[in-house]
Amino acid sequence: MRKIFPALATTALMLLGCAVLGVSVMPAAQAQESKAKTPKINPKVLKPLQAALELTNASNFAEAEVQLQAAEAVPGKTPFEQFQIDELAGFVAIKQKKYNAAATAYDRSLASGLLAPEQVDDRLRLLAQLYLQTEPRDLARSGEFGKRWLEATGTRDPAMLGLVGQSAYFSDNFGEAANYMKEAAALAQAAGQKPDENWLLILQSSYSKLKNAPGITEATTELVRHYPRKEHWKTLTRSLLAQAASKDRQILQVFRLMYQVDAMDDADEFTEAANSATQLGSPGEALKFMEKGYASGVLESSGDKTKSQALLAESKRLAASDQKTLPQFEKEALAAKAGEADVKLGEAYLSYDQPAKGLEAIQRGIGKGGVKSVDEANLSLGRAYILTKNTAEAVKAFELVKSPEYAQLAQLWSIYAGQQ
Repeated sequence: MRKIFPALATTALMLLGCAVLGVSVMPAAQAQESKAKTPKINPKVLKPLQAALELTNASNFAEAEVQLQAAEAVPGKTPFEQFQIDELAGFVAIKQKKYNAAATAYDRSLASGLLAPEQVDDRLRLLAQLYLQTEPRDLARSGEFGKRWLEATGTRDPAMLGLVGQSAYFSDNFGEAANYMKEAAALAQAAGQKPDENWLLILQSSYSKLKNAPGITEATTELVRHYPRKEHWKTLTRSLLAQAASKDRQILQVFRLMYQVDAMDDADEFTEAANSATQLGSPGEALKFMEKGYASGVLESSGDKTKSQALLAESKRLAASDQKTLPQFEKEALAAKAGEADVKLGEAYLSYDQPAKGLEAIQRGIGKGGVKSVDEANLSLGRAYILTKNTAEAVKAFELVKSPEYAQLAQLWSIYAGQQ
């Protein structure tokens, strides 16, 4: 078996795309014109500043920037004059997508203490977003302003929590990153929204860095729930295989899920699955595993090709022989007082692509009672419902599985069923 959790490709993590769009910032110089009392501005600063404002109102941002540079070049400016220049310069820079210049100007104007108190919170949020747009991106400053915004507003906004969590992650503060990303994802879900995939990837990777196996499982389960990609299914199912260790029945149950969600892509997985099914008396499933391995091209191009061919031939022989015994097996199962034989019969029908007959037999067996493992029977019942296109009943069946060794597997089956 393989390691519980394969190395996570943290370098492939997507950066949060918090684009600064639709910004409507009234330059302070324009706002101040409506006030009766304002500090006096040096005419050498005022003239280019007014020209820049007029050009800005005409959407001539490049020329406005030239005038602002002239105002900036005036020596001996007062803090108020510098504030006026920075406010307009930040606005003009954003309009030209010059985010480095915008961040510098708005950062400086906030630090001046001259920004109106009611505008401070919006400025904190804007700076948190702007520092993600600079080249290079300044995640430390972005996270700093994000934290200040969270503290100042008392608002647990998922997007801002995600932004701060990202900053913490790339600052190697994995514990803090995990806390922020977990909260962001939980709040988004509580609001009926899908968590950003990047939040969950960072959460998963943070737990990996912290060597927190349960945390990785939790994060990857959420990835599978919202973004059911093959790589996420592989991470979870291979973890389940490792947990099953040498327990043959659990191993086969995991391989059944891997087969269904298409999470098998290694030659050993197909042959191990086929061997497990054969050992547990399910040659039909063994054949399905092998056939899928060849259909995918994996067994044609990798693994021990001689052994794979031999296993395929043996699976075909055993499956053909097994199918001939099904009519007699059905008679015996129907006559039996306990339901174990019916469940086994139903699983055989499922392996031979007869889901309706499989469902009927498994239902009958569970109804009779006397089944060795009710949890395993309900897992098979859920699979039968999926194959007969009744996902609602499949979820109900999986929810009946309670034992610790199968609880997580049943949860994953429920997630898969709900996506059909």
